[in-house]
Amino acid sequence: MDLGRYQRPMGIRDYICRMQKTMSTVLKGEYGIESVPSDNTGVFLNDTKKIGSIGVQIRHRLTTHGFAFNVTREPLAWFNQVVACGLADVEAECMENAMAESITVDEVIPPLVETFGRIYGKDMEEMDPDREGEIGELIRELEEEAVAMGEWAKEPLANTT
Repeated sequence: MDLGRYQRPMGIRDYICRMQKTMSTVLKGEYGIESVPSDNTGVFLNDTKKIGSIGVQIRHRLTTHGFAFNVTREPLAWFNQVVACGLADVEAECMENAMAESITVDEVIPPLVETFGRIYGKDMEEMDPDREGEIGELIRELEEEAVAMGEWAKEPLANTT
């Protein structure tokens, strides 16, 4: 047994902190956007503006996780319809507003993936669904279903209740 290759399991707090650090590092290093420390999970530009959210579930020692990194203005109308993370006085913010210039999600993905891999100490590889068997087929089916549904509404529907 090669004990030199053994890595101690990462605790949940470290896991979430690294996710938060990934977003903060990309914001500052690539786009000059400063985030501020917060007692709440996520990435904040100030006490009332949140630009990144984190969700992690742990069940039977397996994690499902995700983070929302607000890049464009488009989804803000949706995000600001909910009280995210129970923080009534916090609104969603985006990179476009923070930079006062246009940016696309496609532009943010490469530095985000590179930084994620570096902070977690992992090699990142682009997934090729054609080489992933059943999982690749499911991904392709979901993508086709999303395209078939057409464009999503650009603004939330008016509240009629």
